[in-house]
Amino acid sequence: MNAKIIRARAPLRLGLAGGGTDVSPISDEHGGHVLNATIDLYAQAIPEPRNDGLVVFAAEDRQEHVSLPASADLADAEPLRLHRGI
Repeated sequence: MNAKIIRARAPLRLGLAGGGTDVSPISDEHGGHVLNATIDLYAQAIPEPRNDGLVVFAAEDRQEHVSLPASADLADAEPLRLHRGI
């Protein structure tokens, strides 16, 4: 049986003003307004299963890669901090 390939792609967004004011609790207490614009570039992710107990994050545009043990707690540290957080 062939493994299903999963791909995700989202347009990149530029936060021009008000970033974070649309997130609770700020928006609950004060309301919020955000001005964003999308551009013709995309972020993409293609998860692939591994058999070695590792999770590998790669930022091809930055030529950065990090391999970590697959666990529920991925350290919030560089390199590729954003990748780990997501």
